[in-house]
Amino acid sequence: MIDEVSVDVLLDAHGVVDTEQAQSVVASWRAYLDEHRSEITALQLLFESREAGQRVSYAELAELADRIKRPPHNWTADLIWQAYEAVEVGRVQHTDRRTVTDLVSLVRFALGTDDELTPYAARVAERYQAWLAQQEQAGAVFDERQRWWLDRMAEVVASSAGISAADLENVPFTEHGGVDGAVRDLGIRAGELLGSMNRELTA
Repeated sequence: MIDEVSVDVLLDAHGVVDTEQAQSVVASWRAYLDEHRSEITALQLLFESREAGQRVSYAELAELADRIKRPPHNWTADLIWQAYEAVEVGRVQHTDRRTVTDLVSLVRFALGTDDELTPYAARVAERYQAWLAQQEQAGAVFDERQRWWLDRMAEVVASSAGISAADLENVPFTEHGGVDGAVRDLGIRAGELLGSMNRELTA
């Protein structure tokens, strides 16, 4: 029977995956990490057990992104992520948009630090919820204005792999008074909270 009335609905669309090529990319990526771990700052920090307060910065991740996109590899976070999706079926969370910070997830997964390849922003969001729960257990109560600051700060961590007081002088924070506004709404703990989020959300 031929249905000429119903409207077709596209359920899925994707290219044909070259598994062999994907395996080659994954193997080459892992070898690249071992070969260049001592000369690229981001890799040094992600390989080593980091000391308190030490974390990889957005600039260092951008340097890594620039290095891997050069010949002969011509890699991007998207390309490596797609290769893992083809090779590590069931262990990779699909995402339509990769960012520079996702290189943290790619390195950690390649090293076996993480069992699942999860977008960096999603992992930060999970850690943020855990951090809020810890704060609540410790007796901290945040009102709506304070949560606005904390939520936006967590978003910056997700997109930039960290946050500093200088970031509070950018949009959207400046619309609420910048650093002075943070101190006004978060109180004397403003700096302490920012530092705690840097440690806990980027670990």
